[in-house]
Amino acid sequence: MIDHTRLSELRTHEFSKSLRGYSPQEVDDFLHTLFDEISEILDKTAALTAQVEDLEGEKESLRKREESLGSTLVAAQSAAEEWKAVARREADQIIREARSEAEERIRKAEEEVEVILQAARERAGAFEEGRGRLRQDLSLTLSRLRGELDALYEAMDRWEKGVSDLGKGPGIEERLH
Repeated sequence: MIDHTRLSELRTHEFSKSLRGYSPQEVDDFLHTLFDEISEILDKTAALTAQVEDLEGEKESLRKREESLGSTLVAAQSAAEEWKAVARREADQIIREARSEAEERIRKAEEEVEVILQAARERAGAFEEGRGRLRQDLSLTLSRLRGELDALYEAMDRWEKGVSDLGKGPGIEERLH
């Protein structure tokens, strides 16, 4: 499971440099955004976990309270049954409400996590799409430059042949007469 320590390690991780790699600034910006969002999720998860623990503590407190009421009311048998039922209903209602609230908070947190993850996936997809277009443009440009270079070589060959043919023919003086 990822925690703030691991997140800190990931933040400071450095990749090797490459001439043909991604833009370091864009990658750093994207990673910082992701780390910030993950850190926020971790904080929310920790807060929700603490709330669940508090609710479990409250549940335990209510259970002990119920036992105490049962012990106290043993002397008055008929009243004790009624009070136990009331306490049980009250505890069950509080537990149901606490569970319901905890489940709702967890559901909302999971939805928020999914929204954040979806946004990250969309950003990664857009980044990959842009990278693909860039590769395609680079490939087209390289092909065009290779064609132009081939045409220049052919023109140079024709020019060299023309220059060498000039040396094989009659001299300038003979051509003038």
